Amino acid sequence: MHFNLFLGVILICFTPLFAKVPNDLSFFEDKPRSIAKDYYIYRYLQKNSTTSSEAWKLLEMSQHMSLKLFHAFASRIDDPNFKKTSKCLKMKLGELLKQDDECLAIGFDLYDATKLNTKTLKSIEKRLNSYKISNLLHVIYSNKPFDELLKSNDKDFFTIFNSVGNSYREKYFDKKLTKEKIKKIEKNWQINTAIKLIITDIKMKNINKSLIYIDRFNPKLSHKSLFFLGLNALKLGYNNLAMAFFDEAYKKAYYKIDKDKVLFWQFLVSNDKKYKQELKNSFDLNIYTLLVGAKNRRIMIAKAWETKPNYDITDPFNWIKLLKSSKNKTTTELESMAQDYLYGSTLPHFSYLMEKASGYKDHYFPMPYKKYLNSVSKKRLALIYAIARQESRFVPSAISHSYALGMMQFMPFLARAIAKEKNLKEFDLDDMFKPQIALDFANTHLDYLEKHLKNPLFIAYGYNGGIGFTKRMLKSGLFKKGRYEPFLSMELVPYDESREYGKKVLANYVIYMNILHQKISIYEIFNKIMLQ
Repeated sequence: MHFNLFLGVILICFTPLFAKVPNDLSFFEDKPRSIAKDYYIYRYLQKNSTTSSEAWKLLEMSQHMSLKLFHAFASRIDDPNFKKTSKCLKMKLGELLKQDDECLAIGFDLYDATKLNTKTLKSIEKRLNSYKISNLLHVIYSNKPFDELLKSNDKDFFTIFNSVGNSYREKYFDKKLTKEKIKKIEKNWQINTAIKLIITDIKMKNINKSLIYIDRFNPKLSHKSLFFLGLNALKLGYNNLAMAFFDEAYKKAYYKIDKDKVLFWQFLVSNDKKYKQELKNSFDLNIYTLLVGAKNRRIMIAKAWETKPNYDITDPFNWIKLLKSSKNKTTTELESMAQDYLYGSTLPHFSYLMEKASGYKDHYFPMPYKKYLNSVSKKRLALIYAIARQESRFVPSAISHSYALGMMQFMPFLARAIAKEKNLKEFDLDDMFKPQIALDFANTHLDYLEKHLKNPLFIAYGYNGGIGFTKRMLKSGLFKKGRYEPFLSMELVPYDESREYGKKVLANYVIYMNILHQKISIYEIFNKIMLQ
């Protein structure tokens, strides 16, 4: 592994300039439509002093209407339809059943239906006879739900199958489908969701056997579905069919990591060195290239000295401006832009621009804001950096669509909980845009996660999906001894975001451990998983 070194040592100090919750609507007038603007609209709507007139004006300025933002608008806008829709969407099932038909139709879904008895469902069926869901409820209350499901057209089949939840699917729908039925329904695009739900649920042991009949040349199948179908065929002992599905998955994959994933599994199944060699030649850096020992010589460690003058790294709109200004730029233009950010405080911004300039073939592993982590072990430092690189590329003022905040992407409820634990009386959510606060909170949260999860891969799952999700997943039967483990379990993690997140954090962790002269291989981590 070769590392290119940029300049000297990090030394950072800065004074945050950015204001917190806006005082009035003038704050929003010059701000571009963005997730950052939506976040501050959301915060403004939470003020008791916000008027309905102001809320209507802010509605015109928003970009992405998430459910969270919708409820915030509904709490301020003086409109009965807004308020009723919000109320019905948030209502618990027992209370929802007592409301009028319109409210019931707004808040009721097929997952709710699986919790009710036949008599109640037949009553709802009559009440909602003018709504689409009414035509589907007979499947749920039938004495033989699977037989009724088979009578449905392909659209209704998947609407029901994909909506009822794991427990109901496992109990009533885990039965073999005929080849003829597969051929009738496979052209509906919703089959992609069904494939994922079936194959990532290891309790489904019957219906997955029918998936071998799916036409791998079906244009409606995504590369992810084709890859899952390959894994499924492999589990059932159809190695040649698995390789055929993998071939089609490779053709449809767009991102290099997805192509590398397929190559790794083709090598694992066939032991054909041509796949291994192609994987070694990949320009990407991921767990698959690390597993075959690829010598990636485009790993960059960006370092610099001082703070960028007159640039507030805690202002989310500064980051939005940089993103917009970097669009449609040539490599030369991006490299020139990057030099303006080659400071200790803006190493994340520099690294982002340089990676983009390289077509993402150069992989930057900066170590910004290190002075706030002087007291932690190198192992913890590597883990924090591995997570930060994946969460936000270290950008202090990053905001996600779900309003996860800052470099370490803390959800507001968790940030507030840790602030309370630390007895920070003056804490504001915008404090998460300050690197020293974000890193300190991350260190505290990792203390908690490491008490329950011992492997960096599982800690990554816990950081992303929550410790409850991770514990349930581990108890479900994943990551047990078996052929192709632990690689197979990594591909079958049921939550899409956590599945890919874990792989990327683990690759980052191995790189940072080596940068910090803590020699570790990815195989060593996997071996420890199987010994637990």
